[in-house]
Formats: sequence, C-alpha cells, structure tokens
Amino acid sequence: MLGLEDRIALVTGAARGVGETIARRLAEAGARVVVADRLEEEGRKVALGLGPNASFVPLDVTVETDWARAIADTLERHGRIDVLVNNAAILHMGSLENTPPDVFRRVLEVNTVGPYLGTRAVLAAMRSQGKGSIVHIASIDGLLGMNGVTAYATSKFGLRGFAKSCALELGRSGIRVNSVCPAGGNPQMYGPWLPKMASMTETLRHYGENRGIPGTVSFDAIAGAVLYLASDLSEHVTGIDLPVDGGATAGKYLDGFSSL
Repeated sequence: MLGLEDRIALVTGAARGVGETIARRLAEAGARVVVADRLEEEGRKVALGLGPNASFVPLDVTVETDWARAIADTLERHGRIDVLVNNAAILHMGSLENTPPDVFRRVLEVNTVGPYLGTRAVLAAMRSQGKGSIVHIASIDGLLGMNGVTAYATSKFGLRGFAKSCALELGRSGIRVNSVCPAGGNPQMYGPWLPKMASMTETLRHYGENRGIPGTVSFDAIAGAVLYLASDLSEHVTGIDLPVDGGATAGKYLDGFSSL
C-alpha cells in the first residue's frame, strides 16, 4: 500500500493538465486533496469531480498572502498537511535575444519563487507534525540544457537546487523534499509557439524518439512518480531528482547500433 489513506495533499496548478492528473491519482490512493489554482472555475470543477474528500482553494503561487490563506484554509479544514506538490509553472520559448528581462523574471517568479513560498508556507505545520513530503515538478530541462528555453531551464535548474538544499535543511524535521523531472507536460503550455513549431515536425519526432523508451511521457507516468515520492514507499528518500523521461537523460539511442 502507498500509505496515502486520509493524508492531506495540496497540489498547485491542479485545475488542468499534469496537476489535475496528480490530484486525481492522489485522491484515488485515498488522500484528501486540496486543488489549488488561479483558474477558479476549472479548479472548482476538478475538486467537485474528485468527490467529497477534495476541495478547492484559489492560489496565485507568486503571492505570499495567497499561500498563507491557502495553508490556513487547509489546516482549518483538515488539521494537518502531509503532502505539498509544487506543480504550477509557466513556459517561455525563445532565444536569449527573444526573452525580455521581464519575461525571464516572470518565469522565475512562478516556477522557482512560487515553490519557495509554498515550502515556507507549509514548514511550520509539517515541522509540528514531525513529517511531510514536498514534491517539486521540475523538468528534463532542469537536468539538461537546451536551446530556446533559457528562462524555463534556468527556473527548473534553480528549483532542483532549492529542493536539494531544503532536503538537507529539513530532513531532521521529518520533511522530505524531492523533484520529479519529466520530459513533457501540458501541451497547452506550448500553445503560443505551436504555429512556429508546425514546421519542425522531424526535429520534434527525433527529440521524442532518441531515447530508450520512445514517445511522449503520459500525465499518469508523471503522477505515478509523484505518488511514490509522496507515499511511505519513499520514507527514506530525499533530495533526489527522479527523471520521468523514457531514458532521455541516460544517453543517446542510435538506430542500428543494437544489431552490431
């Protein structure tokens, strides 16, 4: 068993995409899930669909007072918080020249500062419990550099470093901090760039095929990694980066070489 029965889990960016899937899988495992998102209508709909053990809180992860309110609401409703999944993120694609300073700062604010604020917000409650699991959704772009995603990669590399430092700092309080690094995510994040990417079919195909397990990483695969790190199965695991990338970070797959 995962040991998530009646655990209290808050998931950011849970109104759609990967966050919604993580929230659903946690609920299916018996956790009481707090769906947190800026998208109130969509978020409330997700929480309603998860059943009576789920609730919704509005949350802009870049606003400290939002975090304080969301955690206070969770503690008032449930009395504790066992799992925090920092999933909310934004993407910017563009060369260095096409990434203005304000855009760069905004990506860092959501993707790195947001989890920092969330971790601080749950710290007192988890310390008083003597136990907690914090899972950051990083990225393959936080493990390997890639052109055209300077702001996003910087934010995810920073998130991993933050997680490792927190794992060392908070472990003696019973709080584990880990990162999941998927090679993929919500296609809606790519929306603004899809017209330009339409001419890059072969490049994108090669990107997805040049790995041990070809193809797109499913939302459920990402959520499965989160469930492991949130659960008692990983009770002595902290400070790790768990790639969900089909082996993309293991090296390069060369067609034909397996038959040599």
